[in-house]
Amino acid sequence: MTYYFREIQNQQEMLNWLRLRYTIYNSTRCAGFLRANEEEIDVDDYDLRARHYGLFVEEADEQKLIGGLRIIQNKPVLSSIRMLKEMGILDQQEMLKEKAVLPIMSYFEDDDNANFDNLVEHSPVATEGSRLVLNKEYQSLRLAKFIISNAIIMHLLLEEDWTAFVSCNPLHARLYHSFGFKNVCSQTTWAKDAPVSALYLQDGLLEADKRVELEDMAAAYKSDGFTVYEHTRVRKVPVRRTA
Repeated sequence: MTYYFREIQNQQEMLNWLRLRYTIYNSTRCAGFLRANEEEIDVDDYDLRARHYGLFVEEADEQKLIGGLRIIQNKPVLSSIRMLKEMGILDQQEMLKEKAVLPIMSYFEDDDNANFDNLVEHSPVATEGSRLVLNKEYQSLRLAKFIISNAIIMHLLLEEDWTAFVSCNPLHARLYHSFGFKNVCSQTTWAKDAPVSALYLQDGLLEADKRVELEDMAAAYKSDGFTVYEHTRVRKVPVRRTA
């Protein structure tokens, strides 16, 4: 199968993305992050200062959205404001009601926030990877790594110094550590009934054995506007038991 990672491009894709987030989160212990609504979409104020990316699979000559993530920035994203306002989902006047610069900074106690503040203060661009989701039919470690890799290359394309944060289940921290992410603080916490670890990555922390591949991906994205992952899904064959 051929998978594509690219930015959400139009209102229909954005609507599909927000609905996918709702569907997946609503079936996990992260359901507490959702706001109940008849449209069954997951949207909040942070979507107005985030860039939204989708993972698509090519099926029957069409690209089907099966996953993705948003990258929240420490400043508004005009293209997202415009699209969501035109869709009537969030009005610009509702923007930035959240107290924290990034969602992750609202999960930890004040003593730990000093670590966040120090990192953000020295980073012209501070971001948080958020709402990383995958359709259950396609969940695999390979595709999760592909999404994380693409989130990192978006930062490699930046000319300014950056710090990328992520909050994740402590059980998943090892995957992020393999790219070079470090713990913001030693403790974990709870957010909306889900356990959370806080990690961060900067250019100088990126693991050397990952850099060449990621820089090649960044060059491809800069040239084509997307990255591609080819993978053959092996169907499980039932074991035939004999006497």
